[in-house]
Amino acid sequence: MEEKRDRRVLMTRRMLKETLTEMLHETDIYHVSIRELCQRADINRTTFYKHYGSQFDLLSDMEKDLLDFLSRTITEHAENPAQIIRSFCEYMEEHLDFVRLIINNNVDPLFPQKLLNLAAVREAILSKTAGRPDSGLHEYVFNYITYGAYRILCVWLNKDRREPPEEIADLLLSLIQFE
Repeated sequence: MEEKRDRRVLMTRRMLKETLTEMLHETDIYHVSIRELCQRADINRTTFYKHYGSQFDLLSDMEKDLLDFLSRTITEHAENPAQIIRSFCEYMEEHLDFVRLIINNNVDPLFPQKLLNLAAVREAILSKTAGRPDSGLHEYVFNYITYGAYRILCVWLNKDRREPPEEIADLLLSLIQFE
C-alpha cells in the first residue's frame, strides 16, 4: 500500500511540475493561479495544498530537483569531472523545457546565483585549482570557470539545433582544463 501511495505522490508532483512548466510559457509565475494550475493538471486544489503552499513552492521544488541532481552527481563522481559535466548536460537536455525557462531569467532571476553558488560546485572547482601557484586568485578562477560555463550552456540550450550533450560537455572540459 505504501509503494502505491508513493507512486501516486510522485505522479501528482510530476503532473504539477509539467503543468507549471507549460503555464510558464504563457505567463510569469506571479500570474499563475493555483485554481488554473490544478484544473489543467486535473488535480484537486486540496491535493495541491497537501504538497505545496503556493506556485512559488512548486517552482522552488523544481529548481531543487535540478540543484540536487547536480550536487549528487558531483558527490558521486568527485574524481571524474568529465562524468559530472556529461551527466549534467544530459540532464539539462532531458529537462530542456524547464531548463530553458529557468536559465533565461523568465521565471526566477536568482536561479543563476543559486546554481553558481551551489556549495558542491564551489568545492569541486576550488579543489581542482587548489594546487596551482596562483592560490590567492582562486575566486577569480572560480568565477571565470562558472560564469563562462554557464554562458556556454545558455547559448547551447537556447539553440534550436543543439549539439549533442556529449559534444558540449567535451567543449566545456577542454576549456576548463582541470588536468
